[in-house]
Amino acid sequence: MKRTFVKVSLPLLAVLLFTAADAYCASSKTYYLQGNRYSDKKKYDRAIEKYEQAIEMNPAVADYHYKLAETYRLKELEDEAIASYREAVKIDPRNYAAYEGLGEIFSRRSSGEEAEEYYRKAIDGCPVESKDYFFRGRICDIQDDTDGAINAYETAVRINPGYFDALSSLAAFYARKGDFEKAIPCYVNARKIRPYEEGIVVGLGIAYTQLREFAKARDTFLLALRINLFNRDTRFYLGKAYYGLDNLDQAIRQTEKALEIDPGDPETHFTLGLYYDKKGWTDMAVAEYRETQLLDPDYIIEKVALIKGKTDKKTEERDGAR
Repeated sequence: MKRTFVKVSLPLLAVLLFTAADAYCASSKTYYLQGNRYSDKKKYDRAIEKYEQAIEMNPAVADYHYKLAETYRLKELEDEAIASYREAVKIDPRNYAAYEGLGEIFSRRSSGEEAEEYYRKAIDGCPVESKDYFFRGRICDIQDDTDGAINAYETAVRINPGYFDALSSLAAFYARKGDFEKAIPCYVNARKIRPYEEGIVVGLGIAYTQLREFAKARDTFLLALRINLFNRDTRFYLGKAYYGLDNLDQAIRQTEKALEIDPGDPETHFTLGLYYDKKGWTDMAVAEYRETQLLDPDYIIEKVALIKGKTDKKTEERDGAR
């Protein structure tokens, strides 16, 4: 049998090879884009599956590893996230976003030196000035430099007023310092960007409560309940808001709900005891005070001393005004 050979020119062969390579890359990118869509829909397991398929086909793309790491982090699989972030920076040492992710994880783990190291690498690779200052704020946080962190976050927000992470961090730091008047505008501006971010809504409600703006606090916490019915802080501070609005029954109801969510919290037991006492339910109040003492013997002593101090101060002010 006579064999037939097909002659292929070199230019045509080159075209065929490049076309095959493009198809290979396009397939891996297709899986990557599918992973992004699943991630946007919070279907993280499916997203991970697609990112892994993309990496299997083309392991040399840093973005694939970075997005896989981000999805692992959202699922709170931190060890897997660390491995994927490190693979991303191994491929692209200038991938500042992956360094940021590593910094966040090690910061949460209270591994200050490692977190600071990664944030400094993020600064070195960051092309965006506002993010540069945000990372500097993170480093100040690790070093317990509250004022330095606030200054850095303020600068980041001044450069980019719509920078959500900087706004939310700034709000949290003002709240930590007890400066709730400054915290509230930051929470409000952050909510304009992400209206239903639970931490922001709850933080705003707590700030309103601390400033005794109880009607605003109540409305904010009712919105927070639509986001998550089982947040202890939402229920506890909603109870405080109702108490401030002279609705003792709702204050008790919400604080009891908070206790169902976290039965081991001494603050909730003590506060519920105060509400029961106010209601005239003495036996129930005593039971809550005893439970507080069992959980944290020092808490009730400190709390009583604080209440007594406030009462004495009010008495002095009243006597001084006479």
